[in-house]
Amino acid sequence: MAKHGLGNLLLRELKEALPPFLFFLVLFHLIGLTEAVTQADYDLTALRATAATAGALIVAKTIVLVEALPIALLFPGRRILQILWKACLFTAVALLFRCLEEFIPRLVHTGSIPEALQAMGSEISWPLFAVIALWIFAGVMLYCLVIDLARAAGRQKVRELVLGPGSRFRP
Repeated sequence: MAKHGLGNLLLRELKEALPPFLFFLVLFHLIGLTEAVTQADYDLTALRATAATAGALIVAKTIVLVEALPIALLFPGRRILQILWKACLFTAVALLFRCLEEFIPRLVHTGSIPEALQAMGSEISWPLFAVIALWIFAGVMLYCLVIDLARAAGRQKVRELVLGPGSRFRP
């Protein structure tokens, strides 16, 4: 009985995490491509792809967790404020991941937190980091807007709007 309940819990978690995972997977891969082009580093390595995929998984799970917390519902009844608030929360999480993504390799290389922070401060292109932060915020804002409007309109209405009336497709 408990095994069946655990399976249902995992399935529900997977269904909740899949939309943000797919969205952030695409967003983070596009950001990685943007970084590669702006830094004239056209070597799209497996490490870069792995980091983008891991980042999407982490942010997706974090979104599911934050959505379950009372802090996510700070502005009930005011849809635009709710969307902005969630976008700020989710962006903070995504930017924290980006900082860790820059920090951890430097920590491994230097072996010291102060040295890793110093290396990070001097080696990162902060204008590029700021532009990427803006892209992340814009992407997160779009995600929050679409998800909130889809919840308000209902699953069937969204299906009809996207796939046409009478669609038999069942995701």
